[in-house]
Amino acid sequence: MATVVTVPRDSALQLRLVVGTNPETGAPIVNSKTFNKIKSTVIEQDAYDVANALVDLQKYAVDEIRFEQESQLTE
Repeated sequence: MATVVTVPRDSALQLRLVVGTNPETGAPIVNSKTFNKIKSTVIEQDAYDVANALVDLQKYAVDEIRFEQESQLTE
């Protein structure tokens, strides 16, 4: 059986923004803004700090900050 190697790939930082409210249900309407090509070596705290700096530049309230990391599995 071959040894599996995990190769980190670029990540993405996503801000989920509340852009309004559905008038029929009252549920929030959420759009996302994604920043791709985040280096795989970034420290999570640094990504969070950058996300918070970007939050200050947004017109809408932030519902959630997501940090999506990708890896490639190979032999």
